[in-house]
Order: sequence, then structure tokens, then C-alpha cells
Amino acid sequence: MAKRINIRPTTSVYATYKNIRYDPWTAIAEFVDNSTQSYYDNSKKLNATKYWDGLTVDIEYKRDKVSGDHLIIKDNAYGMDFHDFQRAIMLDSPPRRKSRSEFGMGLKTAACWFGKCWSVESVALGSGIKYRTTVDVEALSKYKNEEITVEEIPCSKKEHGTIVTIWNLNRTLSGTQIGKTKDQLRGMYRTDLRSGEIKILYNGVGLVYETPKVLTEVLPDGSEKVWKKNIDISFDFNGESKRIYGFVGLLDEGSTSGAGFTLIRYGRVIVGGYENGYRPEEIFEKSNSYVYQRLFGELNLDGWKVTQTKDAFDLYGGLEDVLIEKLKTECEDYRKKAKEYRKRPKVSINKGIDTLVNTFSNAGVIDDVVVTPISENIDVENSSTAISQQMDGGADISVDITPDPTDIEVEGANGKRIVFFCNGEQYIFNFILKKDDPNSRWLNIAMSGDEYIVEWNIRHMFFKPYINDEHFLTIMEQFTFALALSEIEAMRLSVDGKIDPSSIRMKMNDTLKAVITEGH
Repeated sequence: MAKRINIRPTTSVYATYKNIRYDPWTAIAEFVDNSTQSYYDNSKKLNATKYWDGLTVDIEYKRDKVSGDHLIIKDNAYGMDFHDFQRAIMLDSPPRRKSRSEFGMGLKTAACWFGKCWSVESVALGSGIKYRTTVDVEALSKYKNEEITVEEIPCSKKEHGTIVTIWNLNRTLSGTQIGKTKDQLRGMYRTDLRSGEIKILYNGVGLVYETPKVLTEVLPDGSEKVWKKNIDISFDFNGESKRIYGFVGLLDEGSTSGAGFTLIRYGRVIVGGYENGYRPEEIFEKSNSYVYQRLFGELNLDGWKVTQTKDAFDLYGGLEDVLIEKLKTECEDYRKKAKEYRKRPKVSINKGIDTLVNTFSNAGVIDDVVVTPISENIDVENSSTAISQQMDGGADISVDITPDPTDIEVEGANGKRIVFFCNGEQYIFNFILKKDDPNSRWLNIAMSGDEYIVEWNIRHMFFKPYINDEHFLTIMEQFTFALALSEIEAMRLSVDGKIDPSSIRMKMNDTLKAVITEGH
């Protein structure tokens, strides 16, 4: 005679959930999934209420040295009637339809993962009955209780929502983990946050998702091309219909952490979130490639199977190969553009001058400094007295250099007027960056009345290999300033108007030594 075995799980199984592979944000996301799904399932009823002002999910982490830390997740969603409440607490009770709450396990597993004790309190809109229960995981495991007591509490029919409270924590949140948790949550629920209908708070502060800036290319005819496009791909796989829809694009600024595909299911991010985007090598190549750093997108895979912890898609059996092939074909022109496009780095002349002034002032080389906009009528070529007619020596050599679109772009004015004292003498330097002529001298120093003109040609052919380094301008501005000051000081202190060749070098050495000593 055959025998039957009851395979219904016992309540002791709750104690094993603390070993599930969760991160703090994926565990908290289980509660947020329930809250947001409750809203989407009942949005018409909620929006029909006079006082409704959108869904708010409030995640609160309380620190208490006496009673221990508490994690509380509170929402004003539709709430649960008794049947939904029972399903949320009982094992093996999946939801009635597919949604963000895929397996009907999230609340139980996440609560047990976080703590040894937890409670759920919920009331459905218009019911006037609040249900509340407490789960002591260790007691259930020890005494094998098969029943959990649920309180019925009368309340206003206007009240609705759910509160989950967890204490005696297995895991606490602290340090950088808090910031990462908030970042991951804002990334995971970007669709909800962008809708304006849902707010997610962490300790009272709203999470905000900032959409990355898309590359906008200025074409030769002056028009603009925004490198972002919508995609919608459908195909059959092993008898199942699969669909991928969303957008792909190129980042305005390349980012190792910000690029990659974000994979979304029912409006909730599964892969990507914040950093850790989906980047198969067949599409994105190696981590040092321009495609890896610039290609990104948001792709919806509604209905695709996910893992129990909802942090990955089930792409086994050849499905991932098909997915990669489809996406690679769709993104081919974007991959090509990412490889060939070079955005001109930008540097501010004003920022460089500010750094120069602060460095030399702090080093005690100059003092009483005043920086003002430069006079527009100053022209080094027509200055009355040229102190250095050609500091680079020899005859000018004309070189035909085609402008490089990847060269650094200098923002702001071409220069600044710097008034300062050095060794008791007042100087006025009109410090100019010449940025349009590779055949001009690398440095000109001239006088206009009682003012000096110091003009550094950053387009000189010698500097071309280094111009893409934004730090190069700042360093060379300081070097050029020191050289000009050393030359002028050596001339001023000369008794007979003749300068010993070593005088400028020695003064330059003293100036640079003072600056580098201050910097360290």
C-alpha cells in the first residue's frame, strides 16, 4: 500500500530565510514592490478619494542603543483585506496574478533576513478594520507553532496602508552601506520616481533619480543630433513570445559606472539600478573601450523570468545569446559612434587663474592680489616695448596644423588682469591665453605703458600632444607666470640693464621651489 507524505513547509522554515542571498537594498525592495504594486492595482480607487496626493513609501531606520535598531517601512497604498493579509504572512501563497510581487515570498523572506522579530499592520481602504500580527522567528522555529494570531482593530474607513516593523536585527545598516542602499533604491525605482505619482523617502528625505545627460552632437551643417532612440524588439524563443522595449543612447560624458543597460521588469529595475549595468562583452567590448564607457539604455523585459531575489533575469538555455544578438544589431550605429566620437574636454581660464593666484599667494611669492577682467584693447603684437621678441629663439617656422576637434575647449574670457606685489614692487600682468595660432611664438612678454602683457600660446605645436590633459593648462599657467615674473624681476634688479644668463634661472628656481614647498 502506498503512503502519503505531507510536504507542506513548517513554520521553522522562517528561520532559514536569514540565509537568503540578499543585499540590504534588494531586501528593502521587496517591501517597496508590495507597496507600489498595491498602488498600481488600486490606483483608480485611491485617486477617487478626495484627500489622495500620491503614494508615499517611507523607509525609516531607527537607531536605539537600548532596544536596538529598528527598520520600519510604511506606505499609504490601498492596504490589505484579510485574504491578502493572510497571503502575505503564510508560506506558499503566491499572488493572484503576475506583478512585481512575483513569488508571494518577498515580505516573509526579506523580513526574516533582516530581523528575528517583525510585525505587519495593514488596513484596506474603506474597510474600517486594521489587521496586525507579530512574528517571532526564533519562537516559531523552537516551538513549531502552526498558527499565528492576527488582531482585528476597528479604525476609520478613510484609513489605508501598511506598516512593516522589524527589530532584533540580524543585519544593521551603517556607514557607506546607507548611501549605497539609497542610491540603489533610487535607481531601482526610477520609473516610479519620474512619474511624479510616487514618493520614496529614506528617514524623511525623498529619493530623487537624476536621468543621465544624453550626447547631443553638433553636425557639420549646424544641426544637432541627439544620440538616443527608442527600440521595440519581439521574437519567439522555445515557443514563448519575448519582447524588449525601451531606449538606447550615448552618454554625454563617458562613465565607467554610469554606462551599461538597465534591465527593467514591470517598471522596476532588476539589473543595473545604480551602477553595475548589464554590459555583455559582445556589445560593450572590454572595460577600457569607449563603448563600455558611453553606451547606455533602459530596456523593459516584462514577463521575463527572474530569480527569487529579483536581482537577475533567468537567461539560461541560450536565451541570453539571442538577447545579446538582438541588442547588438539594434545598437550597431551607436557602438560605432561611441568608438569614433571624442568630446572636447573643457577647462575654464578663470578657474586656472584662480588656482595660480592662490598657489603663488599661499607660497608668499606674491601678495595683495587683485584679479579683474582684462582690457579688450590690449594687443601684444602692437605693444610699444617688447621685452621678449622671441623667447623660443630662431626664425618662425610655419606649420599647417588642422584643428583637432578633440582638443581641449577653453571656456570664459581669454585672460585676466592680475595686480600684485612682489618683493615690495607692484606689478600689473595682463595674462592672456592665445588659442588659435599654432605658428605664433609659445610665449610673448611685452609692455603696454606701465603694464605687462604675458601671452602664452597654448596652440603652439610643441604643446599639441598634451593639450587634452585638463591639468596641463593649470600647471603650464603657473610655470609661464613664474618664468615671466623671474625675467622681469631679473631685469628690474640689474644695475647696468644687462642680465646675467643665470639670473633668470636662479629666480625661477627660487619661485618654483617656494610654490612646490607650499603645495606639499
